[in-house]
Amino acid sequence: MQYPDAVEYLYSFLNFETASFRYRREFNLRRMRRLLDWFDHPENSFQSILVAGTNGKGSTAALLTSILLANGYVTGLYTSPHLQNVRERIRFAGRAISKSHFAGLMSEVRSGIESHRREIKSLGPITFFEVSTLLAILHFARRRAEFGVFEVGMGGRLDATNVLTPLVCIFTPIGHDHMEHLGGTIRKIAAEKAAIVKPGREAVVGEQLPEARSVFKNRLRTTGAKGYFLGSQFRVLRPKMGMHGSQFDFQMSGLRLNRLKIGLRGRFQIDNAAAALTASQLLKQKHGYTLRERAVRKGLATAFWPGRFEVLKRNGRTVVLDGAHNEESIRTLCEALRDLFPHRRKMVVLGMSRDKALKPVLKLLASVADGFVLTQADNPRAREPRSMIETLRELKIKTISFWAPDISKALAVADRACPKNGILVVTGSLFLIGEARRLFRCRTWI
Repeated sequence: MQYPDAVEYLYSFLNFETASFRYRREFNLRRMRRLLDWFDHPENSFQSILVAGTNGKGSTAALLTSILLANGYVTGLYTSPHLQNVRERIRFAGRAISKSHFAGLMSEVRSGIESHRREIKSLGPITFFEVSTLLAILHFARRRAEFGVFEVGMGGRLDATNVLTPLVCIFTPIGHDHMEHLGGTIRKIAAEKAAIVKPGREAVVGEQLPEARSVFKNRLRTTGAKGYFLGSQFRVLRPKMGMHGSQFDFQMSGLRLNRLKIGLRGRFQIDNAAAALTASQLLKQKHGYTLRERAVRKGLATAFWPGRFEVLKRNGRTVVLDGAHNEESIRTLCEALRDLFPHRRKMVVLGMSRDKALKPVLKLLASVADGFVLTQADNPRAREPRSMIETLRELKIKTISFWAPDISKALAVADRACPKNGILVVTGSLFLIGEARRLFRCRTWI
């Protein structure tokens, strides 16, 4: 199988990133468990770590992976969705899976699936995400990884990654997202995500609303797992944010590390770094892995995660790319814009999916935006931009607004409307950010 054929084969599976679905009917772990059975359980050849939550999962997973790599551990990273190339989802030793490895493993996967066609009929359609997850597990196993860091997809309880038995779980903040599938309250959403905690293991819990915090505490009690909560078992002290990254002190059970630096911008990334650092210390304290302070500092400082408050220059203007797509992440984006660009005019290019709550996002962005260009990503789930103009009018938001049919035209409109010393902000969808990065020819892992 050649690489283009392998990509085409992957996209032949049911893809919930572009198709509608019923969560409790179409999500289950039976298919993923059988896939691993057919390949003799490659997941048992390395230690796994799961990162779940609503916002900040990818950044936290990347920070932890960078710490482990800097300490010499052979580590794979699995995330979703990709921004520019499907191979971004599966990274090993800091690089995306090669085309040859991708195609070779996909050939094996196709043979395995074809030989079990009769059984598959009873299991229901295999999904894009399940095959991607299997591919990552196989790649890490074949390359003899010591660790695999996995970003959990939607939810947790029924997510394909929940077939793994992680040494440590990390939970980033829980917010209002995918409510039509996970539940209409923070408590219900948190319960779906907390289900990845395994008996007797450790869980690192970032900043949470009180109702989510209580769900995690209950899950820890029932499983006998040990919890480490931001603000209790570990703390961030003296945080400082700047255009080129952030600095903070870290404290955990007698350990204090001062003046830690990360290249990722915004206060929320400091909390993500603290969660990743806590997980790494648990690997050292509870599981006997060796971590050197100098290497830990290097891992934090060199971690790279695109599309999350990513700042770049385009035609002499400052551009912020941020994949925020729900109320909580948009609020965090607005806070970072106020902190880092308090007196600069801001033109917001916004494109969102139809299943995301538009009104609260527009209200929050209107508090920092001097104008909007509404557009859409090239995705079946994208919201039509002219409907967003109508919602702005309905909310009586009087900032200047335009619409454009795609990101290329939207950026052209924004360039004309935004003053030279202004900030151009692209947000609302990771799919939109991926398209913007392709236009800007941004750095990738490939």
